[in-house]
Amino acid sequence: MSAAPAGQLPDGFRVAVIGAGISGLTCAGTLKARGARVVVFEAARRPGGRAATEITPAGSFDYGAQYFTAQSADFDSLVSTWRDEGVVEPWTAQVIAVEGERTLDKTASARRYIVREGMHALSRKLAAELDVRLDVTVAAATKGGHSWQLLDAQGKSLAHGGYDAVVLAVPRPAEILAAAPELARCAQRVVWQPCWAVLLAIEPSSGFEFGGAFVNDHPALAWITREDSKRTPPSGIGERWVLHATPRWSALHLNHSADDVAATLADAFAKRFNFGFRPTFMTARRWITAAPSNPLKEPFLWDPTLRIGAVGDWCGGPRLEGAFASGRALARSITA
Repeated sequence: MSAAPAGQLPDGFRVAVIGAGISGLTCAGTLKARGARVVVFEAARRPGGRAATEITPAGSFDYGAQYFTAQSADFDSLVSTWRDEGVVEPWTAQVIAVEGERTLDKTASARRYIVREGMHALSRKLAAELDVRLDVTVAAATKGGHSWQLLDAQGKSLAHGGYDAVVLAVPRPAEILAAAPELARCAQRVVWQPCWAVLLAIEPSSGFEFGGAFVNDHPALAWITREDSKRTPPSGIGERWVLHATPRWSALHLNHSADDVAATLADAFAKRFNFGFRPTFMTARRWITAAPSNPLKEPFLWDPTLRIGAVGDWCGGPRLEGAFASGRALARSITA
């Protein structure tokens, strides 16, 4: 499960990557750079996973990952390139933490970055030079001889000719890892926490100067972001916020309607920060697998004999950088 020095892979070495989030796209891009023929399969209609932006009549909302940090030299170098290309920029807004009567300024606690056009633009960039097949659900992977076959829910093959290696870049890969039971058992140890996210536009504006806040004293609210601190809002639609619920509250209200969740969390926001507003736009989105509570210490899972493995931010660390590091590390370790 440790990475080895990367080199060029043989011409025609075929790899299937299942999942087009940050880890899957990073893994696929790194493998392509090594000479592999890579196809990425994604069950959703767009890439990105939790690096998600929703475009609404009230403007854009980053309702999954709110920002990202760069702590390793490898990732920091890539972020510098993205900055030079105008894709990302530092998030200079004030970030605070609130608990009771205390307010702590957390702005300097990390270098935070945002994507200028929304988090989804980062995934579009990573996917630009890849063969990404959207709205395709892989239900199983079977090994015949030296080749892997991918099957849909009806047992139909999704690729003619098969693949030399398979990488799973999904939150819960254990079922597809059935052919590698040891890896499946490792993946099954990870416990996922849910999160409800509310997309909210309000009038009048709050007047708050901060752009984001960790809410450390509330049973429902965990984090809030003033989206207008990231990019200029459309005119005439009100101030925009994203509210993230706590894992416990999200679990207790997992099957509640989006309308009820949005109304409840908007009311909690108004009461906790002691101001009144009228929603001009309000909806909620549910993340079943928002964050791993016990990420694995290994950066990835890999069986070199079977040539199947898994990556994600549940390996090594639940951050966007963790997803990148996991995908890059496995892609560099695969040998023919």
